[in-house]
Amino acid sequence: MAPSQKSTSGTEKTAASHTKKPALITKPIWDKLSEAEKISITADYDINILSPDAFGIITDVQGADQSTPGSNAGAALGGAVASAAYIDRGLRGSNYSAGGALAIGLLGAAIGSTMDSGPSSKFQFRYTVKLGDGEIQYFDEIKSTSFRHSVGVCILIPSLDLISQKVCNQTLESIREKYITVQ
Repeated sequence: MAPSQKSTSGTEKTAASHTKKPALITKPIWDKLSEAEKISITADYDINILSPDAFGIITDVQGADQSTPGSNAGAALGGAVASAAYIDRGLRGSNYSAGGALAIGLLGAAIGSTMDSGPSSKFQFRYTVKLGDGEIQYFDEIKSTSFRHSVGVCILIPSLDLISQKVCNQTLESIREKYITVQ
């Protein structure tokens, strides 16, 4: 059997993986294969062995919309403060001009607009996942869209990336049928 090394994603990769087709096999299934079967598979495939805590099936999803509307309070406040200050100064010194008041109000609004906030679209999802070893864990994801994974899909942990449903439903027979060539 080719030597394997642990990667950062919770998978093991076998050596000599140049132009071979990729194959995801769960560790419990890989461990049940004979040495001859492992050699046969690694001859044709670049094997990623998934530990039982590196994949799972979503059993429940809860979502919360945490989006916020934008605000223009900074511009309104800046314009009001600038206008009030100009009017106050103009009335005390008999130097008031409607055009000047308008210009100062607009300048104050422009400066105050730097304190405005734009709208933000943010959705939080909490996934309940049954891992490959049967354990249940929760995973949180924050996204800018309301689209999420559906209940029942197979995902990688902790990235929450969607993978083939066949990975979560692997059996010894399905691996032999798919990856071992009969000669």
